[in-house]
Amino acid sequence: MDLVTVTDGEGNTLQYKRYQGHVFPKLLRGNVRDQLTQVANLQCRPDDVLLCTYPKTGLHWTYNIVQMLISGSTTYEGSPKYLEFDDIGMIDMMPPRRVYATHFEVCHLPDAIKNGTGKVINIIRNPKDVAVSYFCFLTSLNIPVYSGSFSGFLQYFLKEDFLFGNWFGALKQWLDIQTMYPCMQTLTLHYEDLKRNTLQNLYTLADFLEVPKNDDFLRQIELSVEFSKMKINHEQELMGSETFKDIATHGVLPIYRKGDVGDWKNWFTLAQSEEFDRVYKQRMEGYDIDFIYE
Repeated sequence: MDLVTVTDGEGNTLQYKRYQGHVFPKLLRGNVRDQLTQVANLQCRPDDVLLCTYPKTGLHWTYNIVQMLISGSTTYEGSPKYLEFDDIGMIDMMPPRRVYATHFEVCHLPDAIKNGTGKVINIIRNPKDVAVSYFCFLTSLNIPVYSGSFSGFLQYFLKEDFLFGNWFGALKQWLDIQTMYPCMQTLTLHYEDLKRNTLQNLYTLADFLEVPKNDDFLRQIELSVEFSKMKINHEQELMGSETFKDIATHGVLPIYRKGDVGDWKNWFTLAQSEEFDRVYKQRMEGYDIDFIYE
């Protein structure tokens, strides 16, 4: 494992861990190799639920939706355990039904998950909103991961070498999932559709998770998981993760910002948007997928 420092065109730096050609955040536990080995060997259970998203794609929000569906309660559950940031032994000891999360690329998921044990929910989001949300998150931490401008950050976001495999590479692995790992039990939802058609997607999630679909209860969940309510609940958490205590007050990460669809238009210049579109067309050649941008 190497600790790498890169500099954008404005002189601002970003540090990350590199292992076997893959890029990971500095906060990933240990020397990367040992954590990846433990993740690969995780003893998954048939009723496990793994939430797997690229950063800033609605993971915490979806986690609480899933917990409500499984528990039969609209109680806010807080934040999940992460394959990359938490002690795998803690995930091993979680009582059933386990729901845990990751921003890892598909190639780094547990072997048992790849072979069909447990269920995987993947949320995807239009990349322009992801870029804006990611920038705001990294620059809002108590110890900022990045201190430059959005323009400088965008240079990193569009590169091959970026955290968690870069957005383009991570998405292509999901689009190739049936070829790479045909036994995986996966459900992919679009963030924008989940936000705009929450109730419809609750039925879809309930079917996938094989939990009861009581109409009144699903409507209660729909009201409980409105983004503004989730943000208030999260900000009222008294204690978060020990992993994040140095970068966020009480370890509670500034996860919820706006959650809006189309906020990217308040950040991108016309030239940046056109350059982004050019890179997208080049990097996603051969892949047919539509995103909602506004």
